[in-house]
Amino acid sequence: MSNNFTEDNASSIEISGTFASEQAADGNPFAQQLAAHGVPTTMWPMLASHGVGTLVEKLGIIFSEISVDRVVATMPVEGNQQVAGILHGGASVALAETLGSFAAAVHGKGARKPVGVDISATHHRAGVTGLVTGVCTPIHLGRTLTTHEIVIIDEAGRRLCTSRITNMLLDG
Repeated sequence: MSNNFTEDNASSIEISGTFASEQAADGNPFAQQLAAHGVPTTMWPMLASHGVGTLVEKLGIIFSEISVDRVVATMPVEGNQQVAGILHGGASVALAETLGSFAAAVHGKGARKPVGVDISATHHRAGVTGLVTGVCTPIHLGRTLTTHEIVIIDEAGRRLCTSRITNMLLDG
């Protein structure tokens, strides 16, 4: 797995004081889980109370890039299929919401917590094997609301799903 976490983003997060230093990650009860899912150590203090969540673990989501401008992660089709043996549409939406929420959290610099208020998804084709990749990019980054587009593709680069999520950023 390549490490595409931007140093600029990590530095701004650390300098802002929102996230503790990497040394604080040592005592994180979810350190093993966070590392396994590709979450950069600069984000660990923000996730110390709940890790990445049990659904991210169940779905097998692995992050490869997290910045204000882009969040990327993969998810296996295997284990996330519906009764017809294809990728479950709900799994695609869960991947999209995960990416959009992480992106909103980075925008909120850990001081504001994202809460999803709207999500939509259009399923273009079936995911049948391998890994799918979700790429999340901002549409609107406001003080209290963010909106992101998430495009999910298969290993051949074919678009499987397009999703849009709006998160409200709450204090605390």
